[in-house]
Amino acid sequence: MQIPGNSLSHRFFAAVLFAIGLAIGLSYTAEESRNTLEPIDAGFTRSMLLHHAQAIQMAMLMRSNTSAEIQALAQSIVMKQTHEMGLMEGWLTAWDSPVMVDGPPMRWVEEATHVKHLDDQLFQARCKAEGGAMAGAATPQQLEQLRQSSGRAQEKLFLELMIAHHQAALSMAWFTQRNGHSNLVKGLAVSMIREQGTEIGWMHMKLKQFDNS
Repeated sequence: MQIPGNSLSHRFFAAVLFAIGLAIGLSYTAEESRNTLEPIDAGFTRSMLLHHAQAIQMAMLMRSNTSAEIQALAQSIVMKQTHEMGLMEGWLTAWDSPVMVDGPPMRWVEEATHVKHLDDQLFQARCKAEGGAMAGAATPQQLEQLRQSSGRAQEKLFLELMIAHHQAALSMAWFTQRNGHSNLVKGLAVSMIREQGTEIGWMHMKLKQFDNS
Protein backbone atom coordinates (compact mmCIF):
# COMPACT_ATOMS: atom_id res chain seq x y z
CA MET A 1 0.00 0.00 0.00
CA GLN A 2 1.28 3.48 -0.84
CA ILE A 3 0.48 6.68 1.00
CA PRO A 4 -1.79 8.87 -1.15
CA GLY A 5 -0.57 12.19 -2.42
CA ASN A 6 -2.40 14.85 -4.37
CA SER A 7 -6.15 14.17 -4.20
CA LEU A 8 -6.90 15.43 -7.71
CA SER A 9 -4.29 13.18 -9.30
CA HIS A 10 -5.57 10.19 -7.36
CA ARG A 11 -9.16 10.91 -8.39
CA PHE A 12 -7.95 10.95 -12.00
CA PHE A 13 -6.04 7.70 -11.45
CA ALA A 14 -9.14 6.12 -9.91
CA ALA A 15 -11.19 7.18 -12.94
CA VAL A 16 -8.58 5.65 -15.25
CA LEU A 17 -8.62 2.42 -13.24
CA PHE A 18 -12.41 2.29 -13.49
CA ALA A 19 -12.27 2.76 -17.27
CA ILE A 20 -9.61 0.05 -17.60
CA GLY A 21 -11.65 -2.29 -15.42
CA LEU A 22 -14.73 -1.61 -17.50
CA ALA A 23 -12.85 -2.43 -20.70
CA ILE A 24 -11.40 -5.60 -19.20
CA GLY A 25 -14.81 -6.61 -17.90
CA LEU A 26 -16.32 -6.19 -21.35
CA SER A 27 -13.59 -8.29 -22.96
CA TYR A 28 -13.70 -11.08 -20.36
CA THR A 29 -17.36 -11.75 -20.99
CA ALA A 30 -16.58 -13.14 -24.42
CA GLU A 31 -15.62 -16.30 -22.53
CA GLU A 32 -19.13 -16.79 -21.19
CA SER A 33 -22.54 -16.80 -22.83
CA ARG A 34 -25.22 -14.39 -21.66
CA ASN A 35 -27.28 -17.45 -20.84
CA THR A 36 -24.91 -18.24 -17.96
CA LEU A 37 -25.99 -15.15 -16.00
CA GLU A 38 -28.02 -16.51 -13.11
CA PRO A 39 -29.80 -14.50 -10.37
CA ILE A 40 -27.03 -15.06 -7.81
CA ASP A 41 -24.31 -13.95 -10.25
CA ALA A 42 -26.22 -10.83 -11.27
CA GLY A 43 -27.37 -10.08 -7.73
CA PHE A 44 -23.90 -10.33 -6.26
CA THR A 45 -22.47 -8.11 -8.97
CA ARG A 46 -25.12 -5.41 -8.53
CA SER A 47 -25.01 -5.50 -4.73
CA MET A 48 -21.24 -5.38 -4.67
CA LEU A 49 -21.26 -2.29 -6.87
CA LEU A 50 -23.29 -0.52 -4.18
CA HIS A 51 -21.22 -2.05 -1.40
CA HIS A 52 -17.95 -0.95 -2.98
CA ALA A 53 -19.31 2.56 -3.54
CA GLN A 54 -19.84 3.02 0.20
CA ALA A 55 -16.45 1.54 1.08
CA ILE A 56 -14.83 4.03 -1.29
CA GLN A 57 -16.91 6.84 0.21
CA MET A 58 -15.64 5.98 3.71
CA ALA A 59 -12.07 5.52 2.54
CA MET A 60 -12.04 8.91 0.80
CA LEU A 61 -12.74 10.55 4.16
CA MET A 62 -9.49 9.10 5.52
CA ARG A 63 -7.09 10.31 2.83
CA SER A 64 -5.94 13.38 4.78
CA ASN A 65 -5.35 14.35 8.41
CA THR A 66 -4.89 10.71 9.41
CA SER A 67 -1.87 8.51 10.05
CA ALA A 68 0.25 7.26 7.16
CA GLU A 69 -0.90 3.67 7.76
CA ILE A 70 -4.59 4.58 7.68
CA GLN A 71 -4.08 6.71 4.58
CA ALA A 72 -2.33 3.80 2.87
CA LEU A 73 -5.18 1.43 3.73
CA ALA A 74 -7.74 3.93 2.48
CA GLN A 75 -5.82 4.44 -0.75
CA SER A 76 -5.58 0.68 -1.29
CA ILE A 77 -9.32 0.26 -0.78
CA VAL A 78 -10.13 3.07 -3.22
CA MET A 79 -7.86 1.71 -5.95
CA LYS A 80 -8.77 -1.97 -5.62
CA GLN A 81 -12.50 -1.44 -5.35
CA THR A 82 -12.64 1.15 -8.13
CA HIS A 83 -10.98 -1.40 -10.41
CA GLU A 84 -13.41 -4.12 -9.32
CA MET A 85 -16.38 -1.83 -9.94
CA GLY A 86 -15.16 -1.36 -13.50
CA LEU A 87 -15.01 -5.12 -13.97
CA MET A 88 -18.47 -5.72 -12.57
CA GLU A 89 -20.15 -2.93 -14.50
CA GLY A 90 -18.42 -4.17 -17.64
CA TRP A 91 -19.79 -7.67 -17.12
CA LEU A 92 -23.34 -6.45 -16.58
CA THR A 93 -23.13 -4.23 -19.65
CA ALA A 94 -21.77 -7.05 -21.83
CA TRP A 95 -24.44 -9.41 -20.50
CA ASP A 96 -27.08 -6.81 -21.42
CA SER A 97 -28.21 -6.88 -17.80
CA PRO A 98 -29.25 -3.74 -15.89
CA VAL A 99 -26.67 -2.32 -13.53
CA MET A 100 -29.36 -1.36 -11.02
CA VAL A 101 -32.77 -2.89 -10.36
CA ASP A 102 -35.66 -2.01 -8.07
CA GLY A 103 -36.16 -3.79 -4.78
CA PRO A 104 -34.03 -4.72 -1.76
CA PRO A 105 -30.34 -5.07 -2.65
CA MET A 106 -30.02 -8.47 -0.94
CA ARG A 107 -33.08 -10.02 -2.57
CA TRP A 108 -30.81 -12.35 -4.56
CA VAL A 109 -29.73 -13.97 -1.29
CA GLU A 110 -33.25 -14.07 0.14
CA GLU A 111 -34.66 -15.80 -2.94
CA ALA A 112 -31.81 -18.27 -3.55
CA THR A 113 -32.81 -21.95 -3.54
CA HIS A 114 -30.94 -25.18 -2.77
CA VAL A 115 -28.61 -23.39 -0.33
CA LYS A 116 -26.75 -26.21 1.44
CA HIS A 117 -23.83 -24.74 3.40
CA LEU A 118 -24.71 -23.80 6.99
CA ASP A 119 -22.93 -20.45 6.85
CA ASP A 120 -24.86 -19.57 3.69
CA GLN A 121 -28.14 -20.62 5.29
CA LEU A 122 -27.41 -18.41 8.30
CA PHE A 123 -26.51 -15.49 6.04
CA GLN A 124 -29.71 -16.01 4.06
CA ALA A 125 -31.74 -16.01 7.29
CA ARG A 126 -30.03 -12.79 8.36
CA CYS A 127 -30.82 -11.12 5.03
CA LYS A 128 -34.45 -12.16 5.32
CA ALA A 129 -34.65 -10.87 8.90
CA GLU A 130 -33.24 -7.52 7.76
CA GLY A 131 -35.70 -7.23 4.88
CA GLY A 132 -33.07 -7.52 2.19
CA ALA A 133 -31.20 -4.40 3.33
CA MET A 134 -27.58 -4.03 2.26
CA ALA A 135 -25.45 -6.25 4.47
CA GLY A 136 -22.80 -4.50 6.54
CA ALA A 137 -23.59 -1.01 5.28
CA ALA A 138 -22.87 1.94 7.53
CA THR A 139 -25.92 4.00 8.44
CA PRO A 140 -26.24 7.68 7.45
CA GLN A 141 -25.72 8.55 11.12
CA GLN A 142 -22.49 6.54 11.25
CA LEU A 143 -21.21 8.17 8.08
CA GLU A 144 -21.93 11.61 9.49
CA GLN A 145 -20.14 10.70 12.72
CA LEU A 146 -17.15 9.59 10.65
CA ARG A 147 -17.14 12.92 8.79
CA GLN A 148 -17.38 14.98 11.97
CA SER A 149 -14.81 13.09 14.05
CA SER A 150 -11.05 13.53 13.91
CA GLY A 151 -7.78 12.08 15.14
CA ARG A 152 -7.62 8.72 16.86
CA ALA A 153 -11.41 8.63 17.35
CA GLN A 154 -11.99 8.95 13.61
CA GLU A 155 -9.42 6.30 12.77
CA LYS A 156 -10.93 3.83 15.25
CA LEU A 157 -14.45 4.45 13.95
CA PHE A 158 -13.26 4.00 10.37
CA LEU A 159 -11.65 0.67 11.21
CA GLU A 160 -14.72 -0.56 13.09
CA LEU A 161 -17.08 0.41 10.27
CA MET A 162 -14.80 -1.02 7.58
CA ILE A 163 -14.37 -4.32 9.44
CA ALA A 164 -18.16 -4.75 9.59
CA HIS A 165 -18.39 -3.70 5.94
CA HIS A 166 -15.70 -6.18 4.85
CA GLN A 167 -17.15 -9.02 6.94
CA ALA A 168 -20.50 -8.62 5.18
CA ALA A 169 -18.68 -8.58 1.84
CA LEU A 170 -17.01 -11.88 2.75
CA SER A 171 -20.40 -13.42 3.54
CA MET A 172 -21.69 -12.24 0.15
CA ALA A 173 -18.59 -13.52 -1.62
CA TRP A 174 -18.65 -16.96 0.05
CA PHE A 175 -22.37 -17.26 -0.72
CA THR A 176 -21.67 -16.52 -4.39
CA GLN A 177 -18.62 -18.76 -4.59
CA ARG A 178 -20.61 -21.72 -3.27
CA ASN A 179 -23.95 -21.05 -4.99
CA GLY A 180 -23.20 -19.00 -8.11
CA HIS A 181 -22.69 -20.23 -11.67
CA SER A 182 -20.48 -17.74 -13.53
CA ASN A 183 -16.79 -18.60 -13.31
CA LEU A 184 -15.93 -14.93 -13.79
CA VAL A 185 -18.11 -13.79 -10.90
CA LYS A 186 -17.04 -16.65 -8.65
CA GLY A 187 -13.40 -15.92 -9.42
CA LEU A 188 -13.85 -12.30 -8.39
CA ALA A 189 -15.59 -13.45 -5.22
CA VAL A 190 -12.59 -15.61 -4.32
CA SER A 191 -10.26 -12.66 -4.94
CA MET A 192 -12.36 -10.48 -2.62
CA ILE A 193 -12.31 -13.17 0.07
CA ARG A 194 -8.53 -13.24 -0.05
CA GLU A 195 -7.89 -9.50 -0.21
CA GLN A 196 -10.58 -8.27 2.17
CA GLY A 197 -9.81 -11.09 4.59
CA THR A 198 -6.22 -9.86 4.74
CA GLU A 199 -7.41 -6.29 5.32
CA ILE A 200 -9.72 -7.41 8.13
CA GLY A 201 -6.77 -9.06 9.87
CA TRP A 202 -4.69 -5.90 9.57
CA MET A 203 -7.53 -3.69 10.84
CA HIS A 204 -8.09 -5.91 13.88
CA MET A 205 -4.37 -5.71 14.62
CA LYS A 206 -4.45 -1.91 14.36
CA LEU A 207 -7.45 -1.64 16.68
CA LYS A 208 -5.63 -3.79 19.22
CA GLN A 209 -2.64 -1.46 18.99
CA PHE A 210 -4.94 1.49 19.63
CA ASP A 211 -6.41 -0.21 22.69
CA ASN A 212 -2.97 -0.99 24.09
CA SER A 213 -1.51 2.46 23.56
